[in-house]
Amino acid sequence: MSERRILVALSDTHCGNQLGLLSPETVLAREDAEGNVEYWRPNLTRTQRYLWDLYLSHIDNIIELAAGDDIILLHCGDLTQGYKYPSLWVSGRMADQVIMAEDVMVPWFESSNPPSVTRLARGTASHNFEQGSSSELVSHLLQHRYPDRDISALYHGLLDVGGVTVDYAHHGPGPGIRDWTKGNQVRYYLKNLIATEWKQGRMPARLVLRGHYHTFMPETVYDRLDGQQCRFDMYLLPAYCAMGDHGHRATRGAWLQDHGLVAFEIAYGHIVETHDFVSHLDLRTEEAV
Repeated sequence: MSERRILVALSDTHCGNQLGLLSPETVLAREDAEGNVEYWRPNLTRTQRYLWDLYLSHIDNIIELAAGDDIILLHCGDLTQGYKYPSLWVSGRMADQVIMAEDVMVPWFESSNPPSVTRLARGTASHNFEQGSSSELVSHLLQHRYPDRDISALYHGLLDVGGVTVDYAHHGPGPGIRDWTKGNQVRYYLKNLIATEWKQGRMPARLVLRGHYHTFMPETVYDRLDGQQCRFDMYLLPAYCAMGDHGHRATRGAWLQDHGLVAFEIAYGHIVETHDFVSHLDLRTEEAV
């Protein structure tokens, strides 16, 4: 077995949102007042077509990067849209969001090199139908569909990947609201995590991953611990979802959206290289009059 592993981190797919990730292979069922069942395939919006093509290209990138070595896949939360903002739902039936989310994960497992370990972090309660329900359901469905794969859902993970400790969860610091201060809160959060872990007598995680803000933001902190200079990296992860009305309000009119994932090559107890597969989408409407 190769010592090299590829750790893949993505987040915020918001399946069930008309601006979230949706597979064109998804088939849903609906029943009329007479009990007649009709099967239908949702039409992807222009944004969803862009996101799906981008997503598949990133999976291909990862398979090529891995070159047969082990892939570990972390989804850092908000797998589904949940019960908020119904004006953007693809379907009014909550079970359909779980079906959509399972279909979104399938290309990883149907690839030539499916992930050996997959973890689904539970995200925001309103997006997960409370208590991480959608993440649990998708995890359960995938476990039965791919029984030879190690798949589970959790709130906050601490995973040893080939000697590199990875701390991952959905919620964390924000990226900042001004370009010249972006990353400050991520850096403060990471420094605090390092100090807290060290006071508890533990070596802090080498890599920290968080989602929720749909923003790609890497930060690095060096600290001298036990006589050694140590490096710690933290990443806020991009999303596979564009912004609707709520997003525009919550971000105070942010116009640049990050979409994609981050991959880490790990070998012999070290992160030897980091690859960010991230695209930037300008949300403004351009006109000339």
